[in-house]
Amino acid sequence: MGIRRRIPPGTTPGPILLALAVGTAITACATDPPAGEPTRETLPNGALLVRYPGLPAIDSVDPDVIEARVDLRFGSREGDDPNFLFGDVRGIQAASDGTIYVLDYQAVEVRAYGPDGGFLRTVARRGEGPGEISEANGIFLSGDTLLWVHDYGQVRIIGVDPAGEEVRRFTKPIFSYGYIWDGTFDRHGRYWRRVEYSTDDNQEIDTGPIEGREHEYYKSYDLSTEEVDSVYLGESTYRVYVSPRAGYQVPFSASDIHVVSPSGGFWHVNTGSYRLTRTGEGGDTLTVIEASLPNIPVTSEDRSAYVQGIVEREPEERRAAEAVAAMMPDFKPILEDLFVDDEDRLWVERAVPAGTPPFYDLFSEDGDRVGAVRFTFEPGYRFWVRHGNIYTRIVDELGVQYVARAPVS
Repeated sequence: MGIRRRIPPGTTPGPILLALAVGTAITACATDPPAGEPTRETLPNGALLVRYPGLPAIDSVDPDVIEARVDLRFGSREGDDPNFLFGDVRGIQAASDGTIYVLDYQAVEVRAYGPDGGFLRTVARRGEGPGEISEANGIFLSGDTLLWVHDYGQVRIIGVDPAGEEVRRFTKPIFSYGYIWDGTFDRHGRYWRRVEYSTDDNQEIDTGPIEGREHEYYKSYDLSTEEVDSVYLGESTYRVYVSPRAGYQVPFSASDIHVVSPSGGFWHVNTGSYRLTRTGEGGDTLTVIEASLPNIPVTSEDRSAYVQGIVEREPEERRAAEAVAAMMPDFKPILEDLFVDDEDRLWVERAVPAGTPPFYDLFSEDGDRVGAVRFTFEPGYRFWVRHGNIYTRIVDELGVQYVARAPVS
């Protein structure tokens, strides 16, 4: 879930990206592998379709399933060294030599730590001079030599070297804000940021369902030419229920997700099915991954539990809660999220029962399954994968924040 945004007035969309529909017709290049192995077909447009008849269960002991366990944690509840007191970690990145960069939003600092968690130096601190930041909510490491800091206070993205010397900066091409910055850079020297806007008029109702449409784009900024462009990803729909007191998302609703591939192009999925599509920037379909997983129904117990949860907090909202429960779909989404790591592996998060740590399937750009990762801990609001390790913020029972690392290779 994220903040809904609009493209600034006057923005002209760039190339339109439309994923090609992939049929199920048998092609001349279909393979006939052993039972349980994926089938591969070359489709008429040249795209590769990979079908998996089954995938390991989330509690499987399959040898390809890696259990991610924390091997390093650093931070402090109290102490004389403020470099280990984290107030609000909003970004973690790591270099190939194991150096860990941590952005603390509250302290307005980016700090560097060694592979053993020992403090090395402060890379960026509060200020308005070169390499200084005011309100930063994200970092991104390009290679090992350029750390980008998203400073929405200065409306700039600032690039510094490992010592903190400013290399360059540019004005944000999209004026928007989220809790943690989700912009990214590809290997072609472009910065990408997703944006959404709605063409629907605001629906002025006090009580009842609202259905709307959003147009989704990825907007890019070329660091070499300074050209701004955008790629249209398509239209999505949303449903909410509003009462005089609040607005409610409809639980178990499937959603469309689009992510940038660092090598170029995009991955797409609708969380209602296990069907992933990789496209080029011109809209050509390159890879399709399909897998057979059972649909999980939304039960009457699910609907009742939702209503009861609302009523316990706000008894006067029973009618609204019952209306929302009636709007729930028949089946739960199969997937939760996806992202691409620094090795171009696609991480596909499966939907799991409440209280169960995350489970991810991993695929190559060509649709080969390269394993899976089952967490043995609950990561923070966001985590990052760099050089074969997961990095995240974890919070103890007293609300103290720590930086954690968990190997996955």
